[in-house]
Amino acid sequence: MRIESNVTYDLQNILLGCDTPTGGWSFYPQETQAHLEPTCLSLLALRHCPEPRVIRGLEFLLHTQNPNGSWPAFAGDDQEGCWVTALAVHTLNRFGADPNAVERGVNWLLDSRGKESHWLWKWKFRTSDTHVRFDPDKFGWPWMPETNSWVVPTSFAILALSQHFPSQRPSRIQFRLARGIEMLLDRVCPDGGWNAGNGVVYGVPLAPHLDATAIALLALRGQAQNSIVTKSLTWLADRSLLCSAASSLAWSILALHSHRQNVTSEIERLADLAKTAHICDHATMATVAMALECADGKNPFEVQS
Repeated sequence: MRIESNVTYDLQNILLGCDTPTGGWSFYPQETQAHLEPTCLSLLALRHCPEPRVIRGLEFLLHTQNPNGSWPAFAGDDQEGCWVTALAVHTLNRFGADPNAVERGVNWLLDSRGKESHWLWKWKFRTSDTHVRFDPDKFGWPWMPETNSWVVPTSFAILALSQHFPSQRPSRIQFRLARGIEMLLDRVCPDGGWNAGNGVVYGVPLAPHLDATAIALLALRGQAQNSIVTKSLTWLADRSLLCSAASSLAWSILALHSHRQNVTSEIERLADLAKTAHICDHATMATVAMALECADGKNPFEVQS
């Protein structure tokens, strides 16, 4: 058995023993409050494990859905919903669970959009607030309702909608996917890659971040021939060689693998890192486990374009 298989097995076993009494996963072992982000990532990492605790996790996920179809950051949080709705939809789709819940989540995503899409905010960003370089006609999804579009929530929403509608997409889906992709391409940093929001502020080029770049590239799998995407892939591949943070390296592997890049050496480094580093948060454990499974061609963020 390869080292990455052993490490993956160990991480999955740790996750199976760390769910909360309610069925979801917290960020850290000492916490009892389940959050949606580590719950979704843990479920994706355990998607091939036929364990009762995985079923309990799915039940928790379904139980925490808001009446409006969205998901909160944690059980009992604001019922308006937030960005994790996209991750929840993606997770349920991977399990083929409860189509009605998924459809309600999809409808919420279609109604959610960055505040810059409103005509008044478009006018504001074009006339008075011009310090940030971006095109307000190209909008995506916010972290929270009534805020502007950001790279990571937009990327996860694109992944969720692309997976739910792999072909013959209704016009409304096509419109939102097209705008979301345009927004990501518009917000790219000048040298390739993405940070949390914009590539240039006050005329100053901003530095890209590994995690945001990797997640954006997962969403842009269908744009592999775009020069911005190829440039950003090169940036990510180069920077991942120097990366010693388990979470960032794991997201990089998932993105590079989805674009058919050779990630053998990166997987070996991540396996060694996971054995020696003290990974204490469940979201990182889950992401590392998913990245290591790329050695066997398994990637839960690969969707048809």
